Amino acid sequence: MFDRVVVVDWSANSTPKLGRDSIWIAVHDDRGDAAITNLPTRAAAMGFLVGLVESDPTATTLIGVDFSLGYPVGTAAGLGLVGDEWAAMWQLLADRIVDDDRNANNRFAVAAELNERFTGAAAPFWGCPASARSDHLTSTKPGDTAAIPEFRAVEATLRSQGLRPFSSWQLFGAGAVGSQSLLGIARLHGLHQRVGERLQIWPFTTGVTMPTLGEGTATVAEVWPSMLPSAGVDALIRDASQVRATARWLAEADASGELGEWFSPRLAPEVAAAVVAEEGWVLGVVL
Repeated sequence: MFDRVVVVDWSANSTPKLGRDSIWIAVHDDRGDAAITNLPTRAAAMGFLVGLVESDPTATTLIGVDFSLGYPVGTAAGLGLVGDEWAAMWQLLADRIVDDDRNANNRFAVAAELNERFTGAAAPFWGCPASARSDHLTSTKPGDTAAIPEFRAVEATLRSQGLRPFSSWQLFGAGAVGSQSLLGIARLHGLHQRVGERLQIWPFTTGVTMPTLGEGTATVAEVWPSMLPSAGVDALIRDASQVRATARWLAEADASGELGEWFSPRLAPEVAAAVVAEEGWVLGVVL
């Protein structure tokens, strides 16, 4: 279905960085194994993706990103947003996040602002270095986050299968994904604005179904490389190994026809409604 599969291992670094815990991108096409690129900044990564999408006006591209594309159901309402929940949240983050060409960013300040707006307390976002602590953002997990679920439906599903995904609310610490999501969503919003309807965001713009593929289209979907038990076990830097293994996994599923089924997980109607409107889903998670 797709001419090429791209997998992005994102980073929330505040300075340019290469190597471990930086941005790695694997591009797998019908010529063979995935080519891997290491980039020092989020600006460079977005430039790479824009160039990839615009370089071939006929190729269809799947772009898997390893950060959350949405938040638990009720987030948009709690923040007083109107319109399509996912789109309103993406717009809010694009408006608030400052992330310059050298990776300097204000993600902790934005999280504190959203906490104050949402609950008036240091929740639901949490986790930061001591220098970023405030009345509305703490280094440790707050005791009461009952105002909003800790996990999305897809994370609850993964946990029921014995896996341990992190919550989108955790911004700091080993394995945390929250900072990557804040910065990644803001960057993807810019990509979506630039590419327009050629860029589909699964499942938000497509529903929980196979996206419509046309010449030059690209589909962004959330992936979680830790689902693959073999990812990250060879001699490469773990991040590089994971993007290569995940890109190969998706390309093989595409070739076998299994990928089409992954785009259409069999969700209960009420879960599907929340997934499409606000939460998102991880490609390859099946019930």
